[in-house]
Amino acid sequence: MDIRDLFELENDATFQQLNQQVNSFNTLKILKLENHEIRHSNILAWLLNPKENHSLQDYYLRKMIEHLILIDENINNPQYDKVSEILNHSLMDSHVYREVKTDKNRFVDLVIVNQNLKSIFIIENKFYSTESENQLDDYLNFIQHTFEDFTIIPIYLTLDGEEPSNKQYFMLSYERIESILQTILLLYKDQLSDKIYKFIEDYNQILKEKFYPNQDQILQAIHIYRNNKPAIDALFEETSMFKKQLKYESGYQFEFMMKYKNTINYIFKHGQNILSYSFEQFIHQQFDEEVLYNAHPTSPNLFPPEWNPIGDIHLREPNYWLGKGLIVWFERANDSRLRLIAEIGPMEYAGRIWLLEQLEKVGFSFKENSKLEKARYTRFFSQKIDVNKWNDMVELRQAMADLYNSSEFVLLRKQVAAILNNENPLKEEITKSIETSPLDGMKIQVQNTFKNWMESKNIPENHYRVTSRNLSFKIPLFDAFKEKLGETREKWWWDNGPFLFWMNINPDSLYFTLEIGPIEADKRLLLMENIKEKGIKVSKKGLTLEAKYNRIHSETISIEGSNESGIMNAFDALYENKNLQEIIEKLQMIYDETISKVE
Repeated sequence: MDIRDLFELENDATFQQLNQQVNSFNTLKILKLENHEIRHSNILAWLLNPKENHSLQDYYLRKMIEHLILIDENINNPQYDKVSEILNHSLMDSHVYREVKTDKNRFVDLVIVNQNLKSIFIIENKFYSTESENQLDDYLNFIQHTFEDFTIIPIYLTLDGEEPSNKQYFMLSYERIESILQTILLLYKDQLSDKIYKFIEDYNQILKEKFYPNQDQILQAIHIYRNNKPAIDALFEETSMFKKQLKYESGYQFEFMMKYKNTINYIFKHGQNILSYSFEQFIHQQFDEEVLYNAHPTSPNLFPPEWNPIGDIHLREPNYWLGKGLIVWFERANDSRLRLIAEIGPMEYAGRIWLLEQLEKVGFSFKENSKLEKARYTRFFSQKIDVNKWNDMVELRQAMADLYNSSEFVLLRKQVAAILNNENPLKEEITKSIETSPLDGMKIQVQNTFKNWMESKNIPENHYRVTSRNLSFKIPLFDAFKEKLGETREKWWWDNGPFLFWMNINPDSLYFTLEIGPIEADKRLLLMENIKEKGIKVSKKGLTLEAKYNRIHSETISIEGSNESGIMNAFDALYENKNLQEIIEKLQMIYDETISKVE
């Protein structure tokens, strides 16, 4: 690496600006709170307790309960009306308890008791980890038997609002937690002490970075990486060794890496965004004619050619996306799936209300706020698809094509085009006659059977992915490791965790693997040394600081000529393999004996 490359980065205004943002002071980041579930629970207990020293009284508790009502998925919960009733009373006499031990030696994360209202809220908090077998049932049964005459409101709190196995639990996501914090920062600035305000602000910032990554920073990282790729790649590899090796070298390069290592890591992680490149390939593959598009790095967008008549309706904001009243874009959703969104933009009011009303006639529904003259943006279509490898350009391109050509979106495109051309829009679903080869038919059968197999194993949808070439999934043990060891240093598959099961779908076979990903070098070496000590076979390279990936189990099984039952048996045979089950048992031992104690 040429010293000139470092000088160029050092004197790059964008690099320096990004460095300041990435390294902004945050007390909770210094304490490494981000990935530790127990520390999030401690902060929530403090916020939810009306008697704590935050001066918010019961505001946070009340807002959390309100959000239970606002979540559509909770409407059918049998306790829904009782939650509304509780809000008619003061919650100041509520008491918050942490780690309440059950009769089965399990611990409920948070229990909120209000003796006056004879009501109890129990919160099971899952930041990275997932629920254990019968965990939610056991918690609820214990509380019900302990407080027989109380109204019990169970809550399942997860990163993205995951559906609980026990349907009596209300769903709640950390996005809702962040939303309440943001409201507090806006309304209570003059009422909170500087220290309390700063603490809440720091915690809110951690959650915002998780759910709403700063797009300007990501664009800066992409720009810097594309212009300095060889230097950033080399610096990233060098800085990955720092934590494990007590190392000091004199000279400018060493001082540069020590000073900017966090910024280098950020640029490497976010700068490798290939969404725009995949989008350009999709555009060239999809369209023969001219099409209006922008290969934006994080939200690549296009204007479907069949919607051209929209140009007759003037825009109130001429800089809206591509300068048309409608837009379609792709983005990476919070659950690491690819999402396609269609939106009606800030057209002049008469044209906008006309289009909304025409869409309602073919079955679309819109909130009344969308029809007000002040309304600007209305999303009227959204669809997601699984992505296994976010660093695979071919897979991303195919996922975009699958979304754009899905029967639902093809129907919508035709409906909008018909409306704009003053024709009768289609109301029925479009059924396309597509000839599928035997190979495609087998792939579809494997994919559908895999979903059924996942359901039989009680693995929820957000813990597995199904694409045309790969199948992948994780088990609760992997999330436990992730909570302690953190995410991978670079993008790896869709979960960015230490472990993942994945399969290649071949014409007549399945290749099945359990792999370890590129987590921080020092933590990875600790894990690999423990794996070797337990007798799990690893390569010599896997025990070095430079190693990134290790397959600790792999197997191929034939599915030639198999029907659904035969494929299901193949999945069972792969997972129930005696050697694999021994590895999983040893990994559980490693977690219990060593990794669970990592701070």
